[in-house]
Amino acid sequence: MTAPFWQVLAGTCLFLAYHYGLSLWKLTQSSGEMANKFSALAREKHLAFLVLQNFWMLLAYGLLALAGAVLLQPLVHFWTARSPRKAWPWVMGRALLGAILLHVFFTLRLMHSRPYFINEAEFGHWYYAAFHFIPESIQSPVFFLLFTALPWLAVIAVLVWNAKRSGRRGWIALGATAVLALALLLWSQFNAIRPSEHAADHDRPNILIIGSDSLRADRLGYAGHRPARLNGPLAEAGVSPAIDALAARSHRFSRCYTPIGSTLESGISLMSSQYPHTHGVRQMYPDRETLNSTLERITPLPELLREQGYDTAAIGDWCAGYYELTPMGMEHVSVSSFDNFKIYMSQAVVMSHFVIPLYFDNALGHRLYPQLQSFAQFVTPKVVNKRVDSRLRQVAKSGQPFFWHVFFSCNHLPYRSPEPYNSMFADPDYKGPNRTGVDFDIDNFIGGTDLESKWKALPPAEAEQIRALYDGCTRYFDDCVGQILDSLERSGLADNTIVIITADHGDDLYEPGVTLGHGLTFNGGLYAYHVPLVIHVPGNDPADHPQTVRTIDIAPTIAELAGIDRPANWEGRSLAPWLSGKQPPQDLPVFAETGFPFIQFSVDGVERPHLPPMDEATMIDEDFNYQFVVKPEFRQRIVDAKQRCLVTRNWKLVCTPTAEGERHFDLYHLASDPDGVTEVSARHPAVLQAMSRALTRWMDQKIETPIADIFPDGEP
Repeated sequence: MTAPFWQVLAGTCLFLAYHYGLSLWKLTQSSGEMANKFSALAREKHLAFLVLQNFWMLLAYGLLALAGAVLLQPLVHFWTARSPRKAWPWVMGRALLGAILLHVFFTLRLMHSRPYFINEAEFGHWYYAAFHFIPESIQSPVFFLLFTALPWLAVIAVLVWNAKRSGRRGWIALGATAVLALALLLWSQFNAIRPSEHAADHDRPNILIIGSDSLRADRLGYAGHRPARLNGPLAEAGVSPAIDALAARSHRFSRCYTPIGSTLESGISLMSSQYPHTHGVRQMYPDRETLNSTLERITPLPELLREQGYDTAAIGDWCAGYYELTPMGMEHVSVSSFDNFKIYMSQAVVMSHFVIPLYFDNALGHRLYPQLQSFAQFVTPKVVNKRVDSRLRQVAKSGQPFFWHVFFSCNHLPYRSPEPYNSMFADPDYKGPNRTGVDFDIDNFIGGTDLESKWKALPPAEAEQIRALYDGCTRYFDDCVGQILDSLERSGLADNTIVIITADHGDDLYEPGVTLGHGLTFNGGLYAYHVPLVIHVPGNDPADHPQTVRTIDIAPTIAELAGIDRPANWEGRSLAPWLSGKQPPQDLPVFAETGFPFIQFSVDGVERPHLPPMDEATMIDEDFNYQFVVKPEFRQRIVDAKQRCLVTRNWKLVCTPTAEGERHFDLYHLASDPDGVTEVSARHPAVLQAMSRALTRWMDQKIETPIADIFPDGEP
């Protein structure tokens, strides 16, 4: 007796109906547990959108039910034929059990190929432990046989079984399918993009900027950082072997700073060579009018290079999402969208339906649900690298010069990375709340500004674990860099490509005077503003540059290396003459400001202006693509409350506005006190006067004072 298809289909539908109901329940529970006003807004004002999104998920469940029934019917047929129980409930039960086993298999397959889709709280679940029973020495061939060969064999077996059942017509259909598949394979191989013989012959260099959000300059191997713990042979290479190897044959700038420790504003400064107070975006939630005004005011580097025939592209994951908001001349933008309330809601719905990432992260799924290609959990560093490799093969074939910014989220809070990076540098005996990532309460973060006292109370062992997690994230990014550099070599483009490693900002990691975060304070040693800068120019001799430079100097440097004129409204300085030896390097003044005040860190002797928490200071602008924007009444208050900073070779001056409307200045001698622990203005009144005059001029008149003018007789 053949098991009727409808009975097998009913069994798979029963299993998927359970999952659909469970997903709805989880979505309801998760939104109900969130205490911030945005989750309440989603439930109260956008319920129809959420319902429609969940209804659209039913298409995926229907397709899965059909596919599962087709795959399971041969198995259920053989089982039923050999069992005395052949009634429809038994057939449905066998299909249900088969669907469960199939789901378990694909869950394990997902854990092997894309573990980042599993809920972050699920690290250490049974499907992680299952892999530990397989010795590392044979994992690669076992995983290939289990997760690649076995599914294809199963599909072929099902096709053959159905062909046999259908007789001659079935065999003809199977043969035609095989011929078509072979033809498509041969066509794809024949048309594979090969390096052009002329790809490296054009006069203009390719330019590739690679960065990771929150990547600190001092925690890379070439800067001298080596973790205390090295778990396993992979860890022996340290946190950044690929970047270290590139740095060894490049120009290394050990003291590069961003003018603001926040991604959007820093990203605009990078491409426009302007301070935030010049380009106009002062915090990460600008309104449409501010952005439009900024785009009219700046002359972005990608726009200039595009006019010169360059292929310009921004490629990245969710931390690169600001390019969706402001492309700045990038012709191609392939990033993850995130700072949009409807995107948040849509992602919450899709990720609550576990079957979507499990079965639809593929070409078919992207056609049915195009938003998947921009969801933060779908556009991972691995996906970014695939996109970069594909695009490199395209430009290698065309010979067109390119300027790309490839930007990853690897180092961003809460410092979660897949194994083996997650535990590569951590204490294997650690069992606390920060085991797989920083124990981060999003409700407290966006609904209050009182986190400083809680973060300061963290025990030293927890801080050490957080730093180890961060180092694992850096190694994750480093592997991404290594893969891109390998793709450059394979494409035949490496000898004509300038490669720059940098970041938007760093992060505080419980050094003296600071806790976590970036762009919130100038307390401590400026680690949240200190970013790496490695510039590799093929043919140039490597060199170390200990002078202070800024990320606003990168665009003028690239422009000069590419042979294009710099616009008059750029504020940075080209470092290209330093690379060629035409000019001696000199320290440049570093002026900077804080970003959006998620937390107002305390300053000794200062009562700071009161500002509301994020969920009170912002709103969702439905006329601006549902973007988060600061409410009009708080925009100037946030700017007025910002700290400002001036850094020279030896000194750091911090200006903190007070609740009374005054300005409070603190001076630190970084040469002897790199962590900025001891305030020394009373001992160095002349330095305080000279630097405060320059910082005030920058704040009030937007004029940068050279160090030689700050200290006419030389810097003390």
